Amino acid sequence: MHIHMKKMIFSILVIIFMQGCINQKVTQHDIFNPIKEYELNSNFIFKKGFISNSDSTELEYWYMMEEKPTLNLIYFSGNGSNIRSAIPFFNELGNQLNINIFSFNYSGYGLSNGTPSIEGIIKDGAMALDYFDHYYNSENLPAILLGYSLGGYVALNLINHNTIDKGVIMSTFSSLEDLQQYLLKEALPAIIRPFLKLDIDTTIYKLDNKSLVKLTTKPILYIHGEKDDFIPSSMSYNLYNLSLSPQKSIKIIDDADHRTILKDSIYNKKVIAEIKTFFLN
Repeated sequence: MHIHMKKMIFSILVIIFMQGCINQKVTQHDIFNPIKEYELNSNFIFKKGFISNSDSTELEYWYMMEEKPTLNLIYFSGNGSNIRSAIPFFNELGNQLNINIFSFNYSGYGLSNGTPSIEGIIKDGAMALDYFDHYYNSENLPAILLGYSLGGYVALNLINHNTIDKGVIMSTFSSLEDLQQYLLKEALPAIIRPFLKLDIDTTIYKLDNKSLVKLTTKPILYIHGEKDDFIPSSMSYNLYNLSLSPQKSIKIIDDADHRTILKDSIYNKKVIAEIKTFFLN
């Protein structure tokens, strides 16, 4: 994401952190935020490699296969994550479905080189879809394109690709302008709002899913966590209402937030059960 967007989010997080730490004791325990490594389900036949572009960019990809698959799923990750972050989600997909999963890292993410940009992540996604279609789509199985958070924007840009039959848009913003207003007016404590001034590069307003949902009639399932306090579920309702798809659905996962909807075994089971129903209908 553009550097100004990073500065905006960083500024907000710093202010929230400072607000929350006033008159509180900070201990050793508070300074550590351990990140666990996830292990991919051994039932998958696992391939990984790099997709080379003409501009010397190489995108890291993973392809996870099961025996006798009935579905291909292409996964586009969010901004603060990569394909490794989604391993718990991939494992549960394999538990509930006979499935092949293809995913990749945007430029600058994971082991992919280059630098991410708004236009660049769309090009990355298109390159990954073409690569999947050429090398791994020989069985011509039904294909679902799933975009999580920022990945929903990439997915909505590419959902009309010939390979894709249906789309799942999960925990995604209606637009970056809407998200900015939410963060400023609702997510931040009222006492600090008048003092927060942000220099926003308006090019980030290109991240507008409200216009994109009107450009496809492919079946779409919108999924969101009820307790998502970073991107509120009202934004998925907004996209659902604007969507022109004759086959659309929205599911709100009780008690799930922006992170747990993907990584927590309690909530991702519910998410994938909804995807399974969506696939079978």
